[in-house]
Amino acid sequence: MTALFGGLFIAAGILTFQNPAAFDILFIAILIFTASICKNDTDVLGVITIILLLRALDETVWFFINGNVETKFLLYSFGLGISYYLRHDWAAKLLLVVTLIISAIEIYWFITEYPPPEIYWNVALIIVTLIARNLIFSRVSITESWFNLSSKSINLDWTIFRLYGLSLIVQVLVVLEYLIRHLTNSPQVVFFYYANPYIMQVISMLAIWVTFQESYKLLLPRLLKA
Repeated sequence: MTALFGGLFIAAGILTFQNPAAFDILFIAILIFTASICKNDTDVLGVITIILLLRALDETVWFFINGNVETKFLLYSFGLGISYYLRHDWAAKLLLVVTLIISAIEIYWFITEYPPPEIYWNVALIIVTLIARNLIFSRVSITESWFNLSSKSINLDWTIFRLYGLSLIVQVLVVLEYLIRHLTNSPQVVFFYYANPYIMQVISMLAIWVTFQESYKLLLPRLLKA
């Protein structure tokens, strides 16, 4: 069963590489389907909720964010604040370093009147991913404290947690490549710029595949018992 669906997920991911809207529909549909068959499993539903929340935040940020000075100031200030608040996570240290570097360079570009690249969107993705990563990390305590439901850590938590870490690293590399390209006037340095959409889609496909696989593993004993 897992091999069959794994092959279908991979095929669907490849077929939608050039169609982000179709991939988003596929992504959400698979997660909703998985949630429907595991509707009695609080832990799986919690993980799926956080994944969908991350997707919704990405779309919301993309819709509202812009490149004016006020937005950048608020974004980078929030990045510094969230990196301090989540300082127990090594990924927060990456955000802190990147935000400090970008803030200094943005000031330099403003003074020199250089048209800055739109790296604020990637910084926003780093922030959102860091928040989602730590929601996964704290999912058990959130479920028990906020919703008064029993919960336990499952393998799916740690797998998604690591995938979010990988996603965050990719976005950091994209930002650093942006800086190198514009500070050194090297337009040919575009490896991560072009590879980023494909890498992120692969990570997303892995996320929904792992979610389905781990959910099936948890559900199978109940089905056999029934």
